[in-house]
Amino acid sequence: MTQERKIAKDLDSNINYLKDLLGVGETFDIVFREYLVGRKRAASFSINAMTNDVLVSNILEDITLFKQEDLNINTLKKIFYTHTTHLQAKLLDNFPDAVTSLLSGEILFFIDGEAQILVMDARSYPVRAPSESNVEKVTRGSRDSFVETIVFNTALIRRRLRDPNLRFSIIKVGTRSRADVAVCYIKDITNPRLVDKVKDSLEKIDTDGVPMAEKAIEEYIVPGNRWNPLPRVRYTERPDVAATHLLEGHICIIVDTSPNILILPATLWHHVQHAEEYRQNVLTGSFLRLIRLTGIAFSLLLPPLWLAIVLQPHLLPETLGFLGPRESGVIPLGLQFLLAEIGLELVRMATVHVPSAQSTALGFIGAFMLGDFATKVGLFGNETIFYMAVAVVGTFATPSVELALALRIFRMALVVLVTAFKLPGLLGGLLALMALLVTTKSFGIPYLWPLIPFNFKSMQDVIFRLPIPHKVLRPAALKPKDQNRLDKENPEEE
Repeated sequence: MTQERKIAKDLDSNINYLKDLLGVGETFDIVFREYLVGRKRAASFSINAMTNDVLVSNILEDITLFKQEDLNINTLKKIFYTHTTHLQAKLLDNFPDAVTSLLSGEILFFIDGEAQILVMDARSYPVRAPSESNVEKVTRGSRDSFVETIVFNTALIRRRLRDPNLRFSIIKVGTRSRADVAVCYIKDITNPRLVDKVKDSLEKIDTDGVPMAEKAIEEYIVPGNRWNPLPRVRYTERPDVAATHLLEGHICIIVDTSPNILILPATLWHHVQHAEEYRQNVLTGSFLRLIRLTGIAFSLLLPPLWLAIVLQPHLLPETLGFLGPRESGVIPLGLQFLLAEIGLELVRMATVHVPSAQSTALGFIGAFMLGDFATKVGLFGNETIFYMAVAVVGTFATPSVELALALRIFRMALVVLVTAFKLPGLLGGLLALMALLVTTKSFGIPYLWPLIPFNFKSMQDVIFRLPIPHKVLRPAALKPKDQNRLDKENPEEE
């Protein structure tokens, strides 16, 4: 980390210090250039491919056109106030801030005899244009999504929320990476204690770098058991989803170099809702949500429940006797489910890692041919493949990738318990899962709210997609400063 050192008036001292610190001559991407401003020596440092060459040339051309008689007194301030036409410019008097600015892509401009330097933001990052998210697709709605550049992401949110109280507080994380992390919230809505808690957690991060971006940040700031697989923040790539949560009183964390935005706090129900429900009418949206909730429940419960029933068929009435397997296969049923889980996870990982042109063929081979041949040779029963297929479809219907992976872990744990202890194992596993859900919190908010503790009106909004005009109150669990979403200056609308 750069030591605390002030800018010297001697230009050569500053140049030699930065050259030694940055390895000019050892690394090719540090651009150093010397100039004459009037009769005074000047120098600049910048990063190759991170600055706009045309913009930098125009800026330096304006600066170097000074006449000698205009530069006798307060040279740097005259340049800053009269010839620096670039909007994003500042003066610095210390090296730590200057080096951070330089390594972020800004250009440093030194003048001999001045104890300050001119810093200009002429950055030109390698960027990707906003495009449709591959994870959160909708049939109707906007097709833009977050990208890897933080200023693009803040602009996408600002475009949807033209609120003067919208805040983006920048915090540098990592002693070496100095990654830009923006805490986004609406000042007169979000609970100030929550904002202070999040900022304090970010400032206390003690590490050299966070190259894994948002996931590393999450592991540092989310309180509680880090071995708990339940996701306690929500990820999104959609600006409209982020803006909706900001209006409710949530906080969004934007990490430079990542297209995924963290939304917190997040309960279980945040992970089972999808933007598609709000792009359809109320009845259709409610129908989609109920189907999705049913699919998620089937994904978790169907395989272990069927296995528990099959292992104790005497508990079934005669009318449900068809549930038992006709051909159980060579491998024990419990092991069949576990092997199928592992096989499906291998296929999923393989489709992610192979080129997109091959992923369809690989999925076809893994899901159809292997499963079909496994039943034909007698390794697996047909019922095992069927119930696992239903569970997998329910998993893919889960909007949150993190929750889907957690449900897969819980499902495998329930299968193991049922294999070992039969129906008592299933009941014990479900009780343990319920205890985990009840005791889990996300930044102080119960994970099952508004089910536990129960809030009737908010629970309605969880089960059904309520009409937007009826959502006049923000979630009480967030303790927002302004709970009423209606315009207080127009009471007749209330």
